[in-house]
Amino acid sequence: MSKVTPFDIPLLINEICQYLSRSDLKHCMLVSKAWAAWFAPVLWRELNCGGRYPDIPTMMRQQEHIQIVRNISMWSIRDSSERLPFPHVRRLEFKDDSREDGIHRTEIRVLPLLEGITSLQHLKITLSLEHGNIYQQFIRTLESLPHLESLSLECRRFVDGKVIQDILRMCHRLERLSLSFTGSERHATQEDRQEYMDTRAEIERMPEMRLCELSFDSDSDLVVENILQPLLERCTRIQKLDLGYGATDSTIRHLFKLLKENNFPKLRHLVAGVRDAGHFQEAISEALSHVECGLESLEFMDNPSGPVIQSLTQYHSCMTKLDITNVSLWALSDLMAGLPNLRYFKSEVDSDYERSSRDIPFEKHWECLNLKNLRLRVPGWNYTAIERERKGSRRMLALDYVFSEIAKMTSLQVLILDYPIPDLFFKENGYLIRLADLKQLRVFDLGSNISPVGEEEALWMVENLPRLLEVHAPQMDKFGEVLFEKRPLLEIFKIVNW
Repeated sequence: MSKVTPFDIPLLINEICQYLSRSDLKHCMLVSKAWAAWFAPVLWRELNCGGRYPDIPTMMRQQEHIQIVRNISMWSIRDSSERLPFPHVRRLEFKDDSREDGIHRTEIRVLPLLEGITSLQHLKITLSLEHGNIYQQFIRTLESLPHLESLSLECRRFVDGKVIQDILRMCHRLERLSLSFTGSERHATQEDRQEYMDTRAEIERMPEMRLCELSFDSDSDLVVENILQPLLERCTRIQKLDLGYGATDSTIRHLFKLLKENNFPKLRHLVAGVRDAGHFQEAISEALSHVECGLESLEFMDNPSGPVIQSLTQYHSCMTKLDITNVSLWALSDLMAGLPNLRYFKSEVDSDYERSSRDIPFEKHWECLNLKNLRLRVPGWNYTAIERERKGSRRMLALDYVFSEIAKMTSLQVLILDYPIPDLFFKENGYLIRLADLKQLRVFDLGSNISPVGEEEALWMVENLPRLLEVHAPQMDKFGEVLFEKRPLLEIFKIVNW
């Protein structure tokens, strides 16, 4: 009887592998044949091709282990014989090859390879559905995937309404659906408009869909108004709704109407941009007051009014994620004080403090003390513009206020401050030294508008931010040299990611 080792227990291997990088797994496989047998399934469980052509022979040898494939090009597998080189794949995400010449001929060869993969649960694909043969083959492919739960489909050409209607009919059993119809190359004719109106009537007669998540993007008002609007009425189980930032006014009004009618009783996550929020404020406030169970995350609008903020803080105090395009300093303080459960916040802060007669909101203390990810940006001016500001000016008082509140966020792990900071590290009145209690910080992005950083700032970070893994700054020189010397495993980036 062979000796049983801890590695023979799958749960233990999975637990161990959580702490190993792909490089570590490769080294483990080189130890012995036994170790190769133990760690190969984990190493090959997920394959990210990064758009490159994969090693098909190697994939064939490891095909039993491959469960997730990302960014694979259709061109790389179009000549596979009768089946895909990963028959047990659960998640398959194709790279967007739609701009390649003759891609539709490749798509028509690849789609049949997907038929009958009973393990497939998620499919992400870009198709030329304006070609009738591809559309028909895609419908046959969907019919042959009994366990498909999630579909992400993108089309970069004009698509007939009947095509979209048939796809929706095939997706009635899915839990997650993402549809993107962008880049239409032709103007809709009167015949197209009539067809879409007929499609709308058909969708309105469809039974209720099982979707828990829906993402819809289109640059065509014809598609949005005749496909998306009736579709929303068929999706009463929605928990996550993403309409992007291109929704038409009529669609936003339709969404507000459905919210007020409690058509989405399970809605928890909403992404719905408003092109011009000014004339929607009252409708937004009323709609937010009718979301029955409260939103957990919201990516929505810019410059929220007082009534909108009141609705957010009164009915959605359990919100954990908020992403707003633009916000005033006073709205920022109201939100941070009224949403104590926030874990993620991102926004641009209006920098024109002189435009308002209101005082700096010193009395508003931020209550979201468990915030983990904070991303603030002040556009339009940099630190050189405020070096001449007198002490006690509105801009300097605002900067002092923001930093005093950030200093209390001791649970922060990611801090991105694309903010004009004149004295980042000054012994008597610096801003960086105020953040000494942020001991959990992993990522610190200083933005592009700060004063120059150097050796003093680097040494302070080494001494005061023990868990720091990643730093972004506009210039390196001595700053980067010191960080690399003291913390060789720390990743240092010159490019600011916002």
